[in-house]
Amino acid sequence: MDRLAQTRKALLFTALFLALTLFGFDRYAAFAHLPSPDSKRIAIYTTDWCGYCAKLRRDLAANNVAYIEYDVEKTLQGRLGMWALRGRGVPVSAIGPTIVYGYQVDKIGDALTSLGYSYEPASRDTRSGQSRL
Repeated sequence: MDRLAQTRKALLFTALFLALTLFGFDRYAAFAHLPSPDSKRIAIYTTDWCGYCAKLRRDLAANNVAYIEYDVEKTLQGRLGMWALRGRGVPVSAIGPTIVYGYQVDKIGDALTSLGYSYEPASRDTRSGQSRL
């Protein structure tokens, strides 16, 4: 019985350690990646293979918008950011205090305009006013 009690105690301490570690990562991710209400920072969470991510990068570059990019497959910061922002797919954009899930041109434009940028998507179809995807 003494051996069983020791095993349970070791498992309990291991579970407690893992829970505290997970909590620490969660708090760090929230601190580092969740935008504050007065944020001016622009961060995008992307992958190399995503076509919408490439369009977002082109749009931001064409409008001279400075941003920070996190690869969600290759970097721990990218994974933590997606976790903190509750992202389920890419791209995810944190534009000032606004979080935009996906390549939603109108929401991205509104968020950038509120930060003082003039924004015109590079992939805008001028005939229909819609984005070409």
